[in-house]
Amino acid sequence: LYDSSVTDIGLTILAQGCRRLVKLELIGCEGSYDGIKAIGQCCEMLQELTLRAHRMEGGWLSALPYCSNLKTLKLLSCENIDPMPGPDEHLCSCLVLEELYLEQCQMRDKSSVRALFLVCESVREISFKDCWGLDDDTFNYVTLCRKV
Repeated sequence: LYDSSVTDIGLTILAQGCRRLVKLELIGCEGSYDGIKAIGQCCEMLQELTLRAHRMEGGWLSALPYCSNLKTLKLLSCENIDPMPGPDEHLCSCLVLEELYLEQCQMRDKSSVRALFLVCESVREISFKDCWGLDDDTFNYVTLCRKV
């Protein structure tokens, strides 16, 4: 879906209608926990999710573990990963996630970056390309990813 005003309602309709999705790219989409949860619950075969320039509401990261077969997560051109990720105890890991790609993402919000690496703790490969706000703390959070 490209540069649209798709919200949780649209994401839920998409998820219910396309249950066999293996790869999904959302560009400029809105949404929240509920939309990502619907995708995870309905699209059980989803292996790759790309969010480009997303406008997701705070808390969407905590729904990512519902994507139980997700192997690759790509965040591209994101001004903020998750504006309000919530407390660490509400963040579960995506157990089969292997690859995390971050390209042209804003990495200055440390609570958001920490939450991302907690959810992605099983990744084996992380790629940073042209990201802003990378510092020592960012790489300290990468150590949360136990297999890197």
